[in-house]
Amino acid sequence: MQIEVKNLSYTYSKKTPYEKQALRDISFTVNEGEFLGIVGATGSGKSTLIQHFNGLIKLQSGQLNVLDIDLAAKKVDYKALRRGIGMLFQYPEYQLFADTVLADVMFGPLNFGMSKEEAHSSAKEALILAGLDFDAVKDRSPLEISGGQKRRAAIAGVLSYNPKILILDEPTAGLDPSGKREMLNLISSLRKTSGKTVIMVSHNMDEIARYCERVIVLGESELLYDTTPAELFYNYDIATLGLDVPHVVKIVKKLRDKGIDLGTDIVTEEKLLERLTAFFGKERI
Repeated sequence: MQIEVKNLSYTYSKKTPYEKQALRDISFTVNEGEFLGIVGATGSGKSTLIQHFNGLIKLQSGQLNVLDIDLAAKKVDYKALRRGIGMLFQYPEYQLFADTVLADVMFGPLNFGMSKEEAHSSAKEALILAGLDFDAVKDRSPLEISGGQKRRAAIAGVLSYNPKILILDEPTAGLDPSGKREMLNLISSLRKTSGKTVIMVSHNMDEIARYCERVIVLGESELLYDTTPAELFYNYDIATLGLDVPHVVKIVKKLRDKGIDLGTDIVTEEKLLERLTAFFGKERI
């Protein structure tokens, strides 16, 4: 396993009038190559949790082991930890800061000890992997490229130092529907070709259903469910947590109410069409 969390708790502003417990006794593991979704209402502890994984928030209580690095140890090699964890925050284009796109993407590799030549090669490969024309963007200011290109450049900046785990905090925030599909298809493709572990925080249950194999639900600072998307959306009442179910699941449930039972494993449009075709026959769809 790449991440092991045991009895993790965290409280903001301890022993002050503003004290607030953000995480309470959280335990789970993340295995290599998983695509894990983390969901929950605003204030449920999602961002606090993922910021523990690369040491942005220091461990207060419990145990946390990430890529064989014990974050409860007296001395933690945070540089090695962050070398293995690539984190993209909401609106990652705000992470761009250098004079040129190339210089921005090279920053990570150089910071982690690569030579200038190695960093240049890694940055070029990462920009191409992120779907950008290297020659067209490398010398341009990050301020001059489009919003979609900025998002891809930010992803390239993370990919350039080849982390083992990608952590994405609302990666499609602010994008139009087409941009959201492109971004998540890119992430899914990168994960399939590289075998990287991906952890994605999202409020969009359609995205969670389509891309994640497993989902963790936080509520009131606690881990409520650790299950598959299908199990979550068909067997649990997540509306009480302020979460909606995917549109496909709504359709399947309405059909079931009408006497058309297609099963409880359908979470994508493709699977729904396949099941409808099998149920009614192709000529009636």
